[in-house]
Amino acid sequence: MLSNSQLNQSESDQKYEFSYQLTEAQIAQYHRDGFLIVPGFFQSAETEVLHRSLITHVDEYAPLEIQTFDRTGQSYSILYWAELGDSLLGVFPRIARIVDGAEALLGEACYHWHSKICRKLPNSGQVEWHQDYGSWYYNHCLSPQLITCAIAIEPCSLENGCLQMLKGSHVLGRMEVIEMGNTVGTDPQRVQKAMETMEIVNCDMEPGDAVFFHSNVLHGSPPNRSDRSRTMIFCGYNAVLNEPFIREGQEHHCYRPLHKLPDSVIMKGAYGAALENKAEVYKPRPEIDKPYMNIHPFPEK
Repeated sequence: MLSNSQLNQSESDQKYEFSYQLTEAQIAQYHRDGFLIVPGFFQSAETEVLHRSLITHVDEYAPLEIQTFDRTGQSYSILYWAELGDSLLGVFPRIARIVDGAEALLGEACYHWHSKICRKLPNSGQVEWHQDYGSWYYNHCLSPQLITCAIAIEPCSLENGCLQMLKGSHVLGRMEVIEMGNTVGTDPQRVQKAMETMEIVNCDMEPGDAVFFHSNVLHGSPPNRSDRSRTMIFCGYNAVLNEPFIREGQEHHCYRPLHKLPDSVIMKGAYGAALENKAEVYKPRPEIDKPYMNIHPFPEK
């Protein structure tokens, strides 16, 4: 018979034990549409831990963010990382329900590609319509067997610049990345043509909601025209058999074993500092990444 202390410990553990397994219907929907919105994928209490950390440790995070620009010159902030330590940022992309979901949708084993925090402050810029594989192709991945899971840290609506997906556009194949003023994106003529027959879906999300999306699906987000910030975490994964076939310059994207962590890891506080000696953060290098990422303003022509 369990003692009172053992019973209390058992009950304490139980309240943190939860998981989310995608259904066959959800997997089929992903392959049909190129994305899958999963309401309540995380508890709001879990995402609030990350939200508080971003506010409390802003002096650590802010200097490591990259200011990215839209075609009008307005900016928004991104923090990238590829290495996964034991900090809060290193733990999040290893949570079992995200990795299991990514592998179920990819149909094969995956590893961590890179992750990012994207913060759109009030009255900040838009993300142009693009495909992730439009740039990741140039990271020497042979196929578009990559997937992203984006999780809302703050409420996301059309007003504050929520993600938008072009339903079914992943079947169009990879499109070229082109320069557009201060930024890059998919050829607007091709995007406009696709929009004539495909539906734009606004990803209205509450904290804890998630969206998985294919690396070839066209997506973007409008400007944040509100007085509220919009913060999301994006966890990207690549199929193990799809690692870059040219390793030079892509060492941060090459295969590394991905050690999954229990779904309870955040609520149990089983992580270290917010940033672990800042070693996890990846600063894109202009000479390698600039042609395919909007990491700095392009020179005006």
